[in-house]
This record gives sequence, structure tokens and C-alpha cells, in this order.
Amino acid sequence: MKWASDVDEYAPDKVQKILVGNKSDEEDRRQVATEQGVKLAKAYGMDFFETSAFTNHNITETFTRLAEQVLAANKKDLDLLRMSLNDELNLTALEEEEGLCDRAPGDQHKGCWC
Repeated sequence: MKWASDVDEYAPDKVQKILVGNKSDEEDRRQVATEQGVKLAKAYGMDFFETSAFTNHNITETFTRLAEQVLAANKKDLDLLRMSLNDELNLTALEEEEGLCDRAPGDQHKGCWC
């Protein structure tokens, strides 16, 4: 499939993919059988969801799963960011305790960065 190889070739390394079949509420207009979708998704290492925007079937579940995958794929980066933010917050608290951030009204940027 061209679109799948394009994603593999051009998307960032950590991109997450889910194959979604829409209009699950309209059996008579179905273009792809469930079995075909499952097989294709498995071949490309993706989850497969059948959804209906009309009935709201599986919409939340699909986006939730994608969000879980994105968070898992970026966990290391998120953990490093969280540690960095905690370090900055701890430094700010220490500066406030030591009075390094005392300023006169209107002197918002004089003395320190906090």
C-alpha cells in the first residue's frame, strides 16, 4: 500500500499509526470487510478500529488508544522534560526562600528570571 509506505518513509520515527475503518453503521456501503482491515493492520503493525462518526461508535476508544501509543512512544522524552521542570521549580522555590526574588512593585524582571 502506497500510503503506508509513505508514512514509513516520510513520517518521524516515533509516529504512531492506527488503521480506522469508518461508517461501521452502514453495512450496505462497506468498502472493506472487517477481516481485510484486521489483516492489513496486522501486516503493517497497527491497531485496527471500526468506527462510526454518525453513531459515535469507537470514536473515543480510537483516539484514546492513539494517545496511549503517542505517550508510550515519547515516554523517555516526557520523563526528561518532567525532571527538567521539577529542577526549575525547585530552584525557583529555593531562590524565593533565600529572598533572591524579592523585587519592588514594577521591577518584574530585575534581580532574577523568576
